[in-house]
Amino acid sequence: MEIHKPKPAHNLREFLSEVGVVILGITIALAGEQTLSRLESRHKISLVTEEMRQEISGDDGPQALQRIALSRCINASLDEIRRAVEENAERSRILASVDGFSTPRHTWDSTAFQAALSSGILTQMPVDRVDAMSRFYSLMPVLESANEREFRDGAALAALSHSGGTLTDLERNRLLEAVETLRRDNAEILRFSALAKTAMKQLGIGVRDYRPLAGRVSSTQDPQRVLLELKALPMAQSCISDLAREIDASESN
Repeated sequence: MEIHKPKPAHNLREFLSEVGVVILGITIALAGEQTLSRLESRHKISLVTEEMRQEISGDDGPQALQRIALSRCINASLDEIRRAVEENAERSRILASVDGFSTPRHTWDSTAFQAALSSGILTQMPVDRVDAMSRFYSLMPVLESANEREFRDGAALAALSHSGGTLTDLERNRLLEAVETLRRDNAEILRFSALAKTAMKQLGIGVRDYRPLAGRVSSTQDPQRVLLELKALPMAQSCISDLAREIDASESN
């Protein structure tokens, strides 16, 4: 193999010319690397943003809208139980009211946001957008906790014995306490769900944005499931239209 040795520069002009070629080559290489890095960063930001959009529009968001719509029916069912207890109704009537009470048990997910946080992508996104996302997702652990507390508090209703005659004073007091505890749970979930709805509007995200990502279809991320859940609850029938309106309003924002 023949090797061509570099020719020495014979004057300052040739030397500067060769230096210029080297600098130009380095500059082009660095510019190309920076361009590639920016394109890669934009792609990651776009992917992460879309994952959070889908989690909000298909999962957490519809659940918040469901709890806003359902709140009225929960209070109505609790009113019915309290009225039966205070009227000293037959155990069978009270049991029928208790058996008709049921609320959805959800998980309130932050998977996409936590993944974005762990990867460091959030540091490359606009600060105002990250702040808005953080406000929405900060409500998810609170809703998760409140929803679990409601589920546990509901056990106090179910604990009423199916045998016996008229309720004892102890049973009546325990039942009334359970009713008011569940009413407070409902009020808390409603408050935080309303805040989540407001945060969705600030983000410009609605149910209309739900588009299952390729290869990531999940039954837990489908806005229509919250309607199906209410249709399966006898006590929630009068609130189904409220939820449908909430979803329609979210789709038209």
